[in-house]
Amino acid sequence: MNGMVDAKAAKARAKPAGNTTMRGGSSIPPHAHCRICQCPVDLKADPRVCKDPACIEELDRREASERRMRTWMLIFFGLFAFTFIGPVLLRAAG
Repeated sequence: MNGMVDAKAAKARAKPAGNTTMRGGSSIPPHAHCRICQCPVDLKADPRVCKDPACIEELDRREASERRMRTWMLIFFGLFAFTFIGPVLLRAAG
């Protein structure tokens, strides 16, 4: 075994990856981050934003935009589906 590595010995010397924990010696308490500015907030904060009025306004603006986008997507999906299903229904009825 000249120049070759013993795989079994190397595996025995290696540290198992699953045995290390990040939180064990960490001094950072469990927390979440503000969805807007990424500052730490309490885990139980709902909605997950800090107390800054600018972050609260931005979250409201984003949620309104998401609702509007969801509504438009539903309308366009309905129109798209109707273009395929409508002729079939009209042919079956007439």
